[in-house]
Amino acid sequence: MDFCGIYDKQVAEHYKTAYITPLWIGWEFRQKPVLPTGTAGWMALAKSNEWDLPANVRHDLQSGKWAVVVTDTTQVIQYVNTNFEQMTGYRNHEVVGRRPVFLQGAETDPSSRHRIRKALEKHRVIEEQVVNYRKDQSKYWCHITIRPILNRQKQVVNFIAFEQEFETNELSVQQ
Repeated sequence: MDFCGIYDKQVAEHYKTAYITPLWIGWEFRQKPVLPTGTAGWMALAKSNEWDLPANVRHDLQSGKWAVVVTDTTQVIQYVNTNFEQMTGYRNHEVVGRRPVFLQGAETDPSSRHRIRKALEKHRVIEEQVVNYRKDQSKYWCHITIRPILNRQKQVVNFIAFEQEFETNELSVQQ
């Protein structure tokens, strides 16, 4: 059978929009897989994305002294460690799939946010001190180092943030 008559073309045009309309329900509502917060979590992510980690980054990941956040290239969180959970009060399953901006608030410096955003766009390493907010909405100062993570083909596949809380009097001593 040949469906090329005028009626068939009109029906096809009418239903064409149904084929390109995005789904209102679908994969974006499925639960995202949550990686374990320990070493196994970031190692699974490293393996699946074929990370090519420099020795110093691997050392920092294994040291246990940093709160660690790993995002994809669109800054959606894929992994956090237990230090992050303790520092912020947010559990792993509460942050995976969100963007780190939810930690920022009224006293977070807009110029710091701008510098971070520009560095991420250019795939550059950046260090900043920012005011973030815990789950209970108490604020804290955080030293953040964000690095792009490359795969074996030298493409940026993730960003990794090493974070450490500090007291404001430590900031005045550093400056």
